[in-house]
Amino acid sequence: MRNKIFLSFLIFIFSAFIGPQKGLSQPAPGEGPDIKFGEITFRVREIQSSPSPLKILEIYVEVLNKSRRMAAPPNSVKAVLSQKEVVFEDPKPADEFTLTPQEANLSVPLPPLTGRVLVFGINLPKEKIESITFEIQVNPPDGDRKTVKWEER
Repeated sequence: MRNKIFLSFLIFIFSAFIGPQKGLSQPAPGEGPDIKFGEITFRVREIQSSPSPLKILEIYVEVLNKSRRMAAPPNSVKAVLSQKEVVFEDPKPADEFTLTPQEANLSVPLPPLTGRVLVFGINLPKEKIESITFEIQVNPPDGDRKTVKWEER
């Protein structure tokens, strides 16, 4: 009986020192999938209405999950669009054209190595705009950030 207890104790000690030194791999708390921007494109859409037509600038933002194993859960990916600079063709309007920052959440899961498109819409003023510079950020404040410029053609 003593030999069995001693042998069991010896095997336990031996396996504790020789066995695996690392635990199973798990993501660190707060560590998530690698979310980046893909292609960002613009489209101007004109909607007929009275008394004058509306011009809407649509901004298509591709959001990519670059992680190989980790999916982004629903509502965990947020993109924020903010205006940096607006250049008008002459004459400059009396009213200042400023946009409030817009947010969009991805309400579906984003599997590994895939992407989705978020769409922002901005009502353009009647005055002729030459260009607008935007800053877009995913998962602020630490996420990927891009500056893009739309130019009237």
